Formats: sequence, structure tokens, C-alpha cells
Amino acid sequence: MSRFLYFLALVFVFLTSTNIQKTAATPSSYSENHKMFVKSACNSTTYPDKCYKSLSTYSTAIKSDPIKLCTTALKLNVKSAKEATSVVSKLLKKSQKSAVGRKSKMVPETLILKDCLEEMEDTIVELKLAITEMKTIRDGDSISEHITNVRTWVSSALTDEGTCTDGFEEVKVNRETKKTVMKVVQELATTTSNTLALITNLSY
Repeated sequence: MSRFLYFLALVFVFLTSTNIQKTAATPSSYSENHKMFVKSACNSTTYPDKCYKSLSTYSTAIKSDPIKLCTTALKLNVKSAKEATSVVSKLLKKSQKSAVGRKSKMVPETLILKDCLEEMEDTIVELKLAITEMKTIRDGDSISEHITNVRTWVSSALTDEGTCTDGFEEVKVNRETKKTVMKVVQELATTTSNTLALITNLSY
């Protein structure tokens, strides 16, 4: 009898450990599936590597939900827009300070930075409006209309970013100022372009 019980104990331990291994493997497989969903979606964007790098971190929360994917992309886009706006704002303040007592030498640069800052602020507003619109998509009515509205807001944001950099091509400004603005705004534009692509390919 003792041998029989011993045998049963071994079987129980084996089955239990096997079951634990399966349970532990399940979350991992789900996580990989979610990352594959994000990667597949990002492959449709203009900058797929950047898209995946930024969104894969949130794959567990996104799961395989296209609405959550686009909403997350929009929120990250707003964050990037705020960072770019901060850079432009600091450069504007610096330019305004330098322009004091210098007649009109720094005026063109100050005006271009001011216009750019306004475009960046508009970008933030439009991306936030897109997020608000995304929340209405699950309501059931006029889903395609809501998606179109989101696409319109993001497209407008991308246009504003382009308008900002266009100003620096038209007027001669400090080389370092131009270089800094072009870098941060163009970087933001790649993020916005990816967000727009994700929303354009959104099917729900």
C-alpha cells in the first residue's frame, strides 16, 4: 500500500508541475500575440520600426484591439507634440530676449518662431480632439463618420507641423535655431504620420 501511495504522490507532483508550466506559458504566449498584432499594424505605417518601438511597450494593454491601438498612438503623439512645443517655446523666449535693443535684426526669426509655436499648439489641440472623437467610436452609430473625423483632426495636425517647418525655409534665421526646430518638428511629423496611417487602416 505504501508503494502505491508513493506512486500516486509522484504522479500528482508530475501533473501539478506540468499544469503550472502550462499556466505560466499562457501569459507569455498572449503577450507575444499582442506584440505581433502591434507589429502587423505598424507594418502599414511609413515608419514601421519607430511605430513598433513606441507601441510595443503598451501591447499588453492594447491586446489586439484596434481602437486601443489608435488611442494609445494618439496619446503618445500628444506627448511628443508637447515636447516639441516646449522646445519651440524656449527658442522663442531666447530669441525675444536677444532681440531687445537690436532694432529689427532678430525680428524675422522671432516672428517665425511665434508662428511655429502657434502651429504646434494647434497640433496639440487637434490631436486631443481626435482622442475625444475616438471615445465615441464604440457607441455604435456612425462609426465610419467618427473614424473620418479622427482622420481629419490628425491630418490637420500633420499639416500644421509642415506649416511650421515651411516658415524656416522661407526666411533666413539663425542656423542652430533652424536646425533644432527642424529636427524636433520633423521627428514629431513622423510620429503623426504613423498615427494617421494606423487610423486610416482602422477597420471596426
